[in-house]
Amino acid sequence: MVTIDWKEARQRTDVWLGGLGIALAGLHLLLLDKAKEEHLFSISLLMWLTVASLLWDRRRELSFKSDTFSTVFGAVLLLLILARNIIPTDLSLRLLPLVGGISLALLASGYRNLRQYWREITALTLLLLAKLITTFLNAINLPLFTAKVATFLLWLGGFEVYREGVYIELSKGKVEVLGACSGVESILLVVCVAVLFFFLIPVSHVQKIICLLIAALIGFGVNAVRVIIMALLVDAGDTPAFEYWHGSDGSLSFAVVSVCLFGLYCWLAYVRNFNNSSPSQS
Repeated sequence: MVTIDWKEARQRTDVWLGGLGIALAGLHLLLLDKAKEEHLFSISLLMWLTVASLLWDRRRELSFKSDTFSTVFGAVLLLLILARNIIPTDLSLRLLPLVGGISLALLASGYRNLRQYWREITALTLLLLAKLITTFLNAINLPLFTAKVATFLLWLGGFEVYREGVYIELSKGKVEVLGACSGVESILLVVCVAVLFFFLIPVSHVQKIICLLIAALIGFGVNAVRVIIMALLVDAGDTPAFEYWHGSDGSLSFAVVSVCLFGLYCWLAYVRNFNNSSPSQS
C-alpha cells in the first residue's frame, strides 16, 4: 500500500506548484466547458495532458531555484490572467494556458531557468496556433472544396448528384456545405494532435511535414464522409438523423474518429518502430 507523507509534501515546492498547475488546467477546462467550446476543450485537454507527461518524465532533472523578482512577477502575471478570465473571451481563453504556464515556470525556477520549460511553453501556445490554422482554412474557401470532393465521391458511388457552388443536390433534396460542415474543426483537431505528438515522440523534420499533411487529409476526408452521409439522409427524408449528425454532437463524433485514425497511423508509422528500435533492458 502506497503511503504519502503529507508533512514532507507540504514543505516541497514542486508539490505545491504541481497542485497549482492542476488547478489552473482544471479552471481552464471548466471555462471552456461553460463557453460551449467543445473542440477547444478537446484540444486543451490533450494539451494539458501532454504538458503533464513532459513534466513528469523530467521531474528529477528540473531545477527549482527562483528569485524574488521572478516570484513576484510570476504571481502578478498569474493574477492578471485569472482576473482577465472572470469574464472570459475567446482571446483570454487561448492566452490563459500560455500566460499561466509562464507564470508557474517563473514561480518554480525563475527567469534564469525558464529555458528548461521551452517544450511545455511551446505546447501551451497550441490554442493560439489553432487560431492561425482556423484563419488559414477559412481563407482557402474550404466549404467549396469539401462540396466538390463530396460530390465527386457520391458520383463515384453511382448516385445522380449535382453541385452548384456549396450546394450538393440529390434526387430528393440538397444540402449546403457551410460552417461546421466545412471540416475546419475536424482538421484543426487532428493537426493539433499531430503537433502534440511531436513533443512525445522524436521524429525528423521531413516526418513532421508528412505527419501534418496526413493529419490534415484524415480530418478533411472524414468530414467529407460526414457531408456525404448528411446528403444521403436528406435525400432519404430522415430529418432527425440529419439534425443529429449536423449538430455539435455528431460533428464531435466524426472528429473523434479522425483522431483515432490518425492515432492508428502514428502507431503503425512511428510509435511501433520507435518501440522496436529502443534498447531492451535486462
